[in-house]
Amino acid sequence: MVEKTVEILRAIGNLNKARIIAHLAKHRGETAESIGKHLGYPLPTVYKYLRELEAVNAVESEARGNTRVYFAGEFKLEVSPQKLMEAFEEQTMMELYKARFGAEGVEKLRKVAAKAKAGKMTFRQAAASLGITYFEFVSLLDEVGALDA
Repeated sequence: MVEKTVEILRAIGNLNKARIIAHLAKHRGETAESIGKHLGYPLPTVYKYLRELEAVNAVESEARGNTRVYFAGEFKLEVSPQKLMEAFEEQTMMELYKARFGAEGVEKLRKVAAKAKAGKMTFRQAAASLGITYFEFVSLLDEVGALDA
């Protein structure tokens, strides 16, 4: 349940995505073009947001002929300091990294971390090569004890 809350929060991510959900709750069965027109968003942005929202079931769609129609999904999002604490206490940085990049990403992290510790690249270069921030990289190294002397 906590994992689902985090997924929905990550997918909604900004007020524009929340506006799409609210719009679909009011106007059931809208095309992406119609959503873009009503909300004033560019069509590529609407499609991107709809894909992200559909991935966590915050939005659902169905094909009607050659057209795809979107609806607000059925979900309940409970956010409180307690729920956020539970969500982030349960997930370590490594678990979050693995969920984001998979087993291949973890293997790449291991190799890049070894290069960084050996002085073959800076920590900032290592983080950039992995597609994460410097802070995330250092936090991952700290969590697995790779920063210990």
